[in-house]
Amino acid sequence: MSGLHEAFDAIVADVPVYGDLDRAIQEAERDRRHRHGAVVGLAAAAAVLAVVAGIVAASRDTDTAPPVTPSPTPVTPSPAPAKSQSPETWVDTAVAPRDGYGWDVPDPLEGARDAWSAVAADHLDPTGAHLKVFESSAFGATFERPVEGSIYPAYARVGLIVDRSGLDPLDGCRYLLEGPTPSNGTESCNDERFTGPHGERARIARYGRRCGAFDGPASAYVTCGDYKVAVAVERPDGLVGYVVVDGRGMPDVNPFSPASLAAAAADPRLTLPETAFAVPSDQAVVAVVEGHFPRYRSDRRAPSATGHPGYAQTWGRLGRVVLSVQVSPAGEAPACGRSSLVDCVERRVYGADDPTTVFVGAWGDEDWADCCPRNSRADSRVFVYVGSRHTVVVTESRVVKEGEARLSAELDQRLIDLALDPRLQ
Repeated sequence: MSGLHEAFDAIVADVPVYGDLDRAIQEAERDRRHRHGAVVGLAAAAAVLAVVAGIVAASRDTDTAPPVTPSPTPVTPSPAPAKSQSPETWVDTAVAPRDGYGWDVPDPLEGARDAWSAVAADHLDPTGAHLKVFESSAFGATFERPVEGSIYPAYARVGLIVDRSGLDPLDGCRYLLEGPTPSNGTESCNDERFTGPHGERARIARYGRRCGAFDGPASAYVTCGDYKVAVAVERPDGLVGYVVVDGRGMPDVNPFSPASLAAAAADPRLTLPETAFAVPSDQAVVAVVEGHFPRYRSDRRAPSATGHPGYAQTWGRLGRVVLSVQVSPAGEAPACGRSSLVDCVERRVYGADDPTTVFVGAWGDEDWADCCPRNSRADSRVFVYVGSRHTVVVTESRVVKEGEARLSAELDQRLIDLALDPRLQ
């Protein structure tokens, strides 16, 4: 091969003056035959002839053909590098605490839900003498009313349901009244359809739990046991309005008539801004969490039809860690509660030059407990990300045994990645 390369170099050097190609080829052929045999030499010579002929033709063509301008190589934009946040990029600024526990996350839908108290008052307390409004939350507006002949008031909640699961939210005993099975006593539930105030499909469900051994004598059924009465109305706007009443005693103690409950559930003033309906479903949030943590196990046993507009959540376990995620419309920055506070910071997760901020707080009991198990303490950390559309709250908590380290920075990093996931926006 070295002889072939030398012959080829001699040929190429002679191309500009059109040298004796035959002589060069013969020399190359003799050398190849000497080193590797006649067959290989002939093949190599033919290859050299083909290469040189192409070079000569190209050289001769330059006398008559204009020079060819090479096509410009298209410039492919480089993809933006994925951001990678870690403890090395974090920049923390302390947040001054105030009264309270944990992060107080402002709810931009609170004003709209507060207005529901007027709906409840108009239909369930027209004289204005009985209802006491408590507060509104992601699950509706709650209030209470005294019950004649009982020391126990009736508690009620009015709100809206979004049916995202394909289940029937008007199946009152199965969904509106879902909850843990009582540990004592006997329970029963029945429901029936009826027509709402404007011809809507409606259903009422009545649940009762008679007294158990620790509740008192059976003769005290009027104040012993528990009841729930729920009315749901399928509204023209595609939502399901509902009112749930619960208290002590049996369902007939409920102070509200089915007609008044249905009128409150069907009232068009029971509404929310459009931002509430852009929040992902509970099932979508579970899927995102499982994508980050395949070992995550949600504690929700089955899909629920009672999804509340403006709020999604999941909670479950990641090994010994209890992990929950909540998603709601974006509002103002959260406030830090001083009760049981360990640490509270505003964290720029990609460094000081990047404005992406996650609020990080740690709360727990610094004193060792004598239970659960013995010589242990609670350790919890909460991450709040106020995104472009939604606020995401991720909470991790664990019982820490004596001599065991607190929750790790590695888990913090993965949970911040979860809070920043664009699928939650």
